[in-house]
Amino acid sequence: MAKSRKVADDVMIERLGQAFKDVGFEGASMSMLSSATGLTKSSLYHRFPNGKEQIAEEVLQHTRRFLESQVFPILQGDLPAAKKMALFTSAMSKVYLEGAESCLLNMLSPPRNQANACGQAIAETFHQLLDGLMTVAKASGATDATARNRAEQVLIELQGALVVARGISDLSVFSRMLDRLPAIILQP
Repeated sequence: MAKSRKVADDVMIERLGQAFKDVGFEGASMSMLSSATGLTKSSLYHRFPNGKEQIAEEVLQHTRRFLESQVFPILQGDLPAAKKMALFTSAMSKVYLEGAESCLLNMLSPPRNQANACGQAIAETFHQLLDGLMTVAKASGATDATARNRAEQVLIELQGALVVARGISDLSVFSRMLDRLPAIILQP
């Protein structure tokens, strides 16, 4: 008979992701990650033999699967551009709990000029977000160069609003930014 896990994998990954969102990769010790999951450190090492790096990679893979099923299809679908942006901003509001949640992609980013598997996965995710947003901008009439600039501006606004909202403890910063996002992409 197979031994049942003390914590279901999806619950464990969610808890680990939350720990990384709270304190970042460097701030998350194995003791903290153990506490977040309710598992012993030895149980974590049994599940993740390569330690915190493997945990971070699997948390990113989980996030990536979510984006591939819930966010990227919105941007690449056949809906009108305005509807895509409405759905995208709604999804971002949910993903970031209306601005109360830090961005996992930011919190797991490696130090500048230090490549690792997480950094590569994060770059690929941002590139796919850029490509999807560019597709929406082009569908609304933007040239390739303009679409790229608009897509970059959306990601800059999104990430910046998360930092500012957290820094000044004012979630309305994030809400106002979400209201501006469609106009950035859809402007004539």
